[in-house]
Amino acid sequence: MMKIDVLESSIADHQPLPDKIANFIRETIIVGKLKPGEKISEAKLAEELRISRTPIREAIRMLESEGFVSIIPRRGTVVSDFSFDDLYEYFQIKACLEAFSAFLAEPHMTERDINRLRRLNEEEKAAIASHDFVKYMRIHEDLHQVFLAKSGNEKLKKLNDQMMVHIKRLQGFFLQQPELFSHCAKIHGDVIDAFHQHDGTRVRQLVEKNILHIAQQIHLHGKSLKENA
Repeated sequence: MMKIDVLESSIADHQPLPDKIANFIRETIIVGKLKPGEKISEAKLAEELRISRTPIREAIRMLESEGFVSIIPRRGTVVSDFSFDDLYEYFQIKACLEAFSAFLAEPHMTERDINRLRRLNEEEKAAIASHDFVKYMRIHEDLHQVFLAKSGNEKLKKLNDQMMVHIKRLQGFFLQQPELFSHCAKIHGDVIDAFHQHDGTRVRQLVEKNILHIAQQIHLHGKSLKENA
């Protein structure tokens, strides 16, 4: 069971209490403090957080609907498993959603937006050159958020954000695959040029192709792990 030392970091805002608790547990799962199959005790959470079990129960239901936990008869609530097969499928979905988001964003991308993309792309390359791959991943996400925010479709952006939360559960995989970063940085440069040329169709094709390339590497890695198990 996880230890909660402070609650302030996750409940400092004005969200409803169940949302705050769900955010805290979700983040704990993402960073690996709660492992797949590990049990989550409502009673222990209530004791550690000094609150009633009602908002915890609501938070658990939220996390179950998102796929982060499973409620198993006679066993209780456990952290759901998350495999490379899951990651592969999420990246296939990500390819479709982000490519369409980029296509929708293209007419709304200003010169300022494109210049920001160029700066982020240069920062990506610098992070790769210095082997700071944790920094690269932060910049990479910032770059994608530029055009995701310009799609004009809030529901689509929300779906993208929800999916990225799951993907982060295995982000350690990417830190072990630095060649993917160089490939992405190069394709990002092509995407930016397509935005600059106001070619929405090419933007969509490039974004989809890039993410599907990553999906294929995930698939091959997961297959290799199974064969060597």
